[in-house]
Amino acid sequence: MHRELFNPQQAEPHAAQSLTDFPEGLLYGYSVYTTLKMPCSEQVIDLHLQRLKKDCKALGLSWRYTDHWIMRQLSDLFQAQTENPVFRLSVCADLDGYGAFYSEEKWLPSRLFLSSRPLGLRPAKGLRLTTVNHQRAMPTLKHGAMADTILRKRQARQQGFDDILLMNEQGHVCEASTANFFLIQNGVLMTSDPLRDGCLPGITRQQLLDGAQSQRIEISTEAISLETIQNGHGAFLSNAVQGVVAVQCVDDYTLPWPTEAQRLMTCLGQTVSI
Repeated sequence: MHRELFNPQQAEPHAAQSLTDFPEGLLYGYSVYTTLKMPCSEQVIDLHLQRLKKDCKALGLSWRYTDHWIMRQLSDLFQAQTENPVFRLSVCADLDGYGAFYSEEKWLPSRLFLSSRPLGLRPAKGLRLTTVNHQRAMPTLKHGAMADTILRKRQARQQGFDDILLMNEQGHVCEASTANFFLIQNGVLMTSDPLRDGCLPGITRQQLLDGAQSQRIEISTEAISLETIQNGHGAFLSNAVQGVVAVQCVDDYTLPWPTEAQRLMTCLGQTVSI
């Protein structure tokens, strides 16, 4: 049983209150989630739901919701918002006590949570990234055990950077804290490989790759090192909330961003559907 010891919304501390409706999975980060910006098309929502269900399966979390029901809830809640929100769907293990994680049942009971927040402002200029030798656990899943990565990003922001660029043990780029990384080099679009390098196969990432293919832009998933970045002409991050955001510098190296690279990024950004 969980108890809330202090409610900061009240002037004085109060007696502990029992929290009977609290999923154990939230305590241990045993959850998966997806984040999307509204409004967006049913096709894009479907992509998010399919990945969410796939990630649930990977962690053994049961799924008992229909796509139609979730889309209806998102639509109803979006209509009630005064501003375009960012929605997050989280599926958490719903267990009674840590020992329940060792259940021999194939599927763990789960609960679905929906949270929302304002979109926030896009960066006025290119992002400043700093490299860190770190790789998320289970990097191909969008899961809730993110404390390590969040702490490293907080430390980077205290040093004046906007985000971190995760590097694996081989010294190759994985991804940013919550976004995929793309490099432009001589008209070629480069990005990390999820299985080899360890990054999330993001939905916006795939839209960009599909857009590049339709525009006959050459794509490379060769490993990206710091030396490769320093030989590049431009770089950007992508995710479902911010879309495409340019990178100004990585550590102490400022990307040159010639006109051709800017044009390529702009064209690709227009292929990201909402």
